[in-house]
Amino acid sequence: MSWDTALDILSEKLLECVDEYGSESIVYYQGFGVRTALRLINRRFFNLLGGVTTLRGTLCGGTGQAGQELDFGVRISHDPHDHLNSRCIFLWGRNPSVTDGNLWRIIRRAVRQGSTLVTVDPIRTLTAKRSDIHCQIRPGTDQYLALALSKIIIEEGLHDTEFIKRHVDNFEAYLELIEGFSLQRLSSITDVPESMMMELAGLCSDGPASMITGWGLQRYRDSHMALRFIDALAAVSGNIGIPGGGVSSGFDEYGAFDMGVTLEKETRKISMPLLGRELDTLESPPVRLVFITAGNPVTIGPNSMRTLEALRRVPFVVMVDHFLNDTSYASDLFLPATTFLEETDLAGSYGHSYVSPVNRAVKPLGNSRSEFWIFQKLSITMGIQEMNGSEKEWLELIASGLLDYYGIEIDELLRKPYRNPVPEVPFSNMEFPTPTGRFTLPEEITPEAPETSMRLLTVMPPEFIGSGEPKSMEGLLRIYMNPSTISEMGFEDGEVAVVESKTGTICAILKPCDDVRRDCAFTYRGGWLSKGNCINAVIEDMESYPGHGTPYNETAVGLRKIRGSGGSDHSAH
Repeated sequence: MSWDTALDILSEKLLECVDEYGSESIVYYQGFGVRTALRLINRRFFNLLGGVTTLRGTLCGGTGQAGQELDFGVRISHDPHDHLNSRCIFLWGRNPSVTDGNLWRIIRRAVRQGSTLVTVDPIRTLTAKRSDIHCQIRPGTDQYLALALSKIIIEEGLHDTEFIKRHVDNFEAYLELIEGFSLQRLSSITDVPESMMMELAGLCSDGPASMITGWGLQRYRDSHMALRFIDALAAVSGNIGIPGGGVSSGFDEYGAFDMGVTLEKETRKISMPLLGRELDTLESPPVRLVFITAGNPVTIGPNSMRTLEALRRVPFVVMVDHFLNDTSYASDLFLPATTFLEETDLAGSYGHSYVSPVNRAVKPLGNSRSEFWIFQKLSITMGIQEMNGSEKEWLELIASGLLDYYGIEIDELLRKPYRNPVPEVPFSNMEFPTPTGRFTLPEEITPEAPETSMRLLTVMPPEFIGSGEPKSMEGLLRIYMNPSTISEMGFEDGEVAVVESKTGTICAILKPCDDVRRDCAFTYRGGWLSKGNCINAVIEDMESYPGHGTPYNETAVGLRKIRGSGGSDHSAH
């Protein structure tokens, strides 16, 4: 099929939806696989079409961001190089030696200069093994650990009374909350020894101490509270607004760009974590077409089978991607897209504040085309105006604020990175964009989660990030468990078992691993449903609030023997 034919078919389908059902019968699923400047033009196209149904929420860090917005008024992180000013660095649910090489180099430099490195993680990751202290916390209890450290600091009289008096709201309610927990109880909840809590509290209060949080904290229903209590710990210990302090959980990739180019409209939104459920139940109008870019929702979203089946029930699905994957198998039209190696663009980052050039290294391979080209050609086919212009002209408009700030032309920005001029040390002026202009402490804590005999965690593999097609994911899924847990549940090392939840089942090899706690297991994310190793086939589709995040780690799972292998079921429900 030629590109002209494909775009004619797509144009006809889009116009048919608009004419018969209205533009909101179209769902635009724009994933987080590519977050560059020219992807804003995609959204412009759909808004010029009349405004379509789009997404709310994330599969990554939206819940934590929502929590920080309640505390600070905005999520803004310290410049990564400011961690060189820290006497102690807390990596909370983050594994940068595997997932963020740039940050890891800075941290290693800080350690060589004398900083103490603490990793808080239920798994003894590669980063944890290279840390001075590894706090192997019980999964999902991070808010209680942060509360415990604050309790010690306040009761020892080490808190920053001046900062609290002048810049903090709700301190009395927060103090009452702290007094309702004994250190012994908090130690029991988190499975962190009181002696380690005392040591960590001392490191916080001695400061400057920086808290760097990761997606590991975002995988629970109440993840926003974990971030809120870590923020509170930084506040009471005097680590807000100072070099080497703060709570850093990410950056806004589009913070330096002019979002006005999207011509954003107020339209219907559906939940990214609940995609399959919402596609099946939406009415007035029903979903008639789904357009997917920069995402593979069947593989990376929860309840993979439900998402796959819901997409198959949609009358027309179009996907733009680099290669065929699980989601493409539910698509009626697949448009081959270029990679960043074949494009000219600008990119922000969730790991720092720089805007960097994306320069074409090779010509587009085969029949692949950039998303920019696809949407411009589609707009011409459909007679949609206000989409004309070259890549460079649109980049100049999108990055106009940054160009004006530095007094440079677009060619210069396409030559080297420039930093978005946000504060390197946030809140150094002690001004917070909250309703009162002060930092807001939490007034309550979520109830303790009921204990389960085993919790399944999904983590990034060391070989890749995302849902590509690496050789390391061939064969059956691997579940890594403490050897004692495997034995106690009646299984053998290397045995194939059925992993089941109320969402689905999957076969997996049980692999012994001393790096994981006895009350949980972990597996690597990114496996494909079509290859039989996608863990999201058993992950329940839930949505955390606020932030509309995806609590992957809340699914209760059980193990049972393969039929005919003997033995009884052993459930973690």
